[in-house]
Amino acid sequence: MAQATNDNAGLRSALSATSRRPDSAAINLMVLSAIFLVLGAAAMALLLIKLAIPGLFDATSLISYGHLRPAAFALLVFGFGGTATQAVAYYLTPRLAGTPLRRAAVASLNGYLYALVVAIGTAAVVVGGPEQGEFGEFPAAIDVLMVITLLVPALIVSDTLRHRTEQGLFVSLSYVLGAVWWYPALYLVANLPSGGGVANLLQSGVASAGMLTMALPAAALGASFYVVTKETKAPLFSSSLARAAFWTLAGTGLVAAPARYAGGPAPAWLETIASVMSLGLGVAAVSALAVLMLTMAGHWESVGTNPALKLTLTGAAVYTAASVLYAAQGFRSVGAVVGLTTWHDGLAIAMAMVAVPLLALGFFFHAFPRASGRSLFRPAAAMRAARLTLWAGGLTSALLIVAGMIMGLSWNAGVASGSFGNAGVGFQQSLGNVSALYTIAAVAAVVATYGLALLAGTIARTYTSGEVQATELLIESSVDE
Repeated sequence: MAQATNDNAGLRSALSATSRRPDSAAINLMVLSAIFLVLGAAAMALLLIKLAIPGLFDATSLISYGHLRPAAFALLVFGFGGTATQAVAYYLTPRLAGTPLRRAAVASLNGYLYALVVAIGTAAVVVGGPEQGEFGEFPAAIDVLMVITLLVPALIVSDTLRHRTEQGLFVSLSYVLGAVWWYPALYLVANLPSGGGVANLLQSGVASAGMLTMALPAAALGASFYVVTKETKAPLFSSSLARAAFWTLAGTGLVAAPARYAGGPAPAWLETIASVMSLGLGVAAVSALAVLMLTMAGHWESVGTNPALKLTLTGAAVYTAASVLYAAQGFRSVGAVVGLTTWHDGLAIAMAMVAVPLLALGFFFHAFPRASGRSLFRPAAAMRAARLTLWAGGLTSALLIVAGMIMGLSWNAGVASGSFGNAGVGFQQSLGNVSALYTIAAVAAVVATYGLALLAGTIARTYTSGEVQATELLIESSVDE
């Protein structure tokens, strides 16, 4: 009882202190992001349990697959990804622009409002089901608030950069600026009225591809360059190559979206363009990873004892592997087999439950102690949790990818041989071939969720129980301009 009272007193003290710091918006958003990450991972684990046991919870539509899937991705992409993007933006922008964050109070308030809107929108999806296609499932009233709260950080970051004192634009800020503008732009794409049919399919595909391969990872990937250079005290190996990776991602991510529907109703010329452009996803990821690895030259001995570096580099490696597989889907021979299978969900989980969380948490482990004035709580335990997340989350993703390949090959072989069709009873027959993989994936997802909960708990315990240390000194604005 006494320990609980002391912890609560410590939390109140920390909250009171951080509300007066110039990094308060970033600190609050890191905590919110960690909470959303655990909730989203838990919802995804429940979704995979439902996939393995379709009859589970049949008595209620609240936990049906059609309600759970959009809710889980909303919590991960909008809840976790959106708040993490804002946290990265509000922490990095004043440091790399050489000027205080503009309208810091508005940024802090908007962060809370955005988290509330996402929570309400997700609850509406669980209760009433999705309204439109992928990432357009929230009700119309929530859509308006989402666009507003997503535009606020984009405008604040842009306004701060307009007043920067540093010459040029650091490469990390290119990724941050892209992320904060891609989120509202892609949300609008997902929710605009379409002509139905093929147009609706392509609209959902563009929104989904953009969110998962561009908006979600961009800020965390940009932060990785900052973390590696700050932790090693070495200059970035090649800012030109890192910037080229950003523009390659920006120029090919959306155009590659139709590759997911290879052999479908999209025009052949559009599929050809998408197949070529999808290669850019792999090129951008490999280029970014190469910059990080080459920057680490001569500093690898520090990775084993530095949680921020280890999480960052591991997350970048998983991001690269997932991006290369996204690129491989662009080949028609591959897309025709795995296009509408759990291959896509496996890659989405690799991004949303493994790669981006590890990248973001690597940044949090670097930034949170410096902003909050509290040293990281039990870093050794955090490293063990990171390994648990990597292997369990990676296994979940890999099993769904393999299941997608088996399903796609079964459909094609069944139709070609005439032994069964790819719909109705034949579809059920192909599912029987991968049911064991779904079961193992569900168990692995539960373990991965536990690992992410431990990592998120490290942030919370740092808030309340970390040892006091010096904070980074930032220039504060005397007025909230």
